[in-house]
Amino acid sequence: MSKNIEYIFLFFLVIATILPKWIISWIYFDNSILVDTIFNVKDIQYFPIVKSFSELTFNPSYLDHLNDNSLLTFPIYSIFFHSIFFKILNVYSFLILELIFQFIFLLIFFKVIKKIFIDPSYSLYFCLSLFLIITFLQIVLSFDHNQYLRLLFDNLDENLGSRFPRPLFTGIIYFYFFYILYNLREKLKNFDLKYFIILIFTLTVFLNSFFYYFLNFSLLLIILFLKYLNISFFSFFKNYTKKIFIILLSFIFFSFPFLIQLYFGETDYSERLGVINIDYEQKIYLLKYYFLNLLRLESLLLLVASFFTHYYLNRKYNHLKSQTSKINLFFYFILASIIMPPIFFIFSPQLVSIYHFLGILLFILIFYLIISLNFILCNKINFKNNYILIIILIFFVFVSNIYISKKNNIDNSLIIKETQKIQDYLQNQKLVNTKMKLFTNDLKIMNLWLLNKNDQLIISDGFTNSLKNKDIEFNFVHSLKDFGVTKEELKEFLSLGKSEIRNDLLMRLFIYRYQANSLHTFSELSNYSKDIRDNILNTSPFRAQSQIMPEDEKRKFIKLFEKIELNEKLSSDLIIMNKKDKLNNFKIHNPKYFLVYSGDVYDIYQNN
Repeated sequence: MSKNIEYIFLFFLVIATILPKWIISWIYFDNSILVDTIFNVKDIQYFPIVKSFSELTFNPSYLDHLNDNSLLTFPIYSIFFHSIFFKILNVYSFLILELIFQFIFLLIFFKVIKKIFIDPSYSLYFCLSLFLIITFLQIVLSFDHNQYLRLLFDNLDENLGSRFPRPLFTGIIYFYFFYILYNLREKLKNFDLKYFIILIFTLTVFLNSFFYYFLNFSLLLIILFLKYLNISFFSFFKNYTKKIFIILLSFIFFSFPFLIQLYFGETDYSERLGVINIDYEQKIYLLKYYFLNLLRLESLLLLVASFFTHYYLNRKYNHLKSQTSKINLFFYFILASIIMPPIFFIFSPQLVSIYHFLGILLFILIFYLIISLNFILCNKINFKNNYILIIILIFFVFVSNIYISKKNNIDNSLIIKETQKIQDYLQNQKLVNTKMKLFTNDLKIMNLWLLNKNDQLIISDGFTNSLKNKDIEFNFVHSLKDFGVTKEELKEFLSLGKSEIRNDLLMRLFIYRYQANSLHTFSELSNYSKDIRDNILNTSPFRAQSQIMPEDEKRKFIKLFEKIELNEKLSSDLIIMNKKDKLNNFKIHNPKYFLVYSGDVYDIYQNN
């Protein structure tokens, strides 16, 4: 098979996986590109950051009167290209980059796989098979909600899919790192400076795109150094002192944006991301829980299968060392992914979203077994290339994704149509590129407002702004009082006296601030209602998504509500409420806000 044919097939595989959702949108809905983008791109939560960074605003507040904020500490490298392209192509950039990045990902992935299988045809079939598995699982899950199939699908899709920016961007760097590691043993002999600068640069991209990859791949690099280095470390440092110094300087240089963000970053933003301090007792508890988690039946089966497979491959196919050595890199990454979390738990004074460690380990275990079994299969059968079969498989992926997209659009047709109605209203009322202030409890509408070049949001996603928590609290409570919400209605919304897990709006505002699990709670356990305490103590320490506001914090909100004085300058000009959200219970009592639109999903109020 010629190289050009391989690339053509990969290109059509990208088309088959990405375009169906857009085609279905164009067929079934007469939507603007903004609405199509909001519903067809994963994850829209990052849109405001892309927009802000494209304008060189690194401390977004989305309110002009609150502009003295510290830096947003969101990893800048992961959305660097999206920010540049958004500046040039606006909203079209998301579709274009999804196609480009997914194609680049497949090219690199294919090159990584081809180094193992040698046979380019089988390598292409392997790439196709993974996307077929993902597609098949998605179809099955639309009928049967099996938890293990769901876990498998989520794991593969989150690491091989087109979700922005992870894995759409980070997936490229992930497999590129393995690709350059193939040459590590050879490059170590003379310590090739150019090679190691590229290696270090890739690590720093991890550092400021997905921190957990940086940790695990750094340990993998140390493991490989120990394995491949033929001389003592002392001799190595002595022989290459100058080069090592240049490498260290390169690391500092490439890490500079990360260091700037770390030093000048907003601490409240870090808290919202889930950064917590951890003491000695918590470290011990977390370590025990982590190792016990590895001994769970599901984890143990995957680990035993991986270790057995590694032993079998290197014994059975000892004559194919050039290939098995490359598969071994993935096994060594399993080891690094097992060892790094406890090291990090022991030495780091802070933790953040540590569930990512488990996700990384689970994927590499699954991927290692898949690629190893395919390697065994490839060497047991007489494989013959078949262009027709490849075309049929790609067509099947395309048709399957058409079906999936059609079903998703039918299931969500109501909210899609109403979102377009909101867009039509904004256009007709010339609510584009304005300084008007919007209050909305809906993430899609927040993004729609910003993509229409408006930049004032009374409340915004706590993940995308650099506001202090007190300012978020004030803006939210001030708005409710301005709407004429009563204290009793506020108590009901906060579930005073009876805790609830994951109040969606509060989580939108504060993300992981109110984390409550067996490792950490925002407040003392006694400040949570009795009905929820046992639930907290039985919740995994890796469950950062368990968000429960304590009773003392609720009372703080109520006191703020009581004493706050209304300021007309801070009032909303427009209110767009998602009636299916928790705020559906709230009524706009203030007569200055009049209803201009009421649908099944949204209400629009305008300020007189």
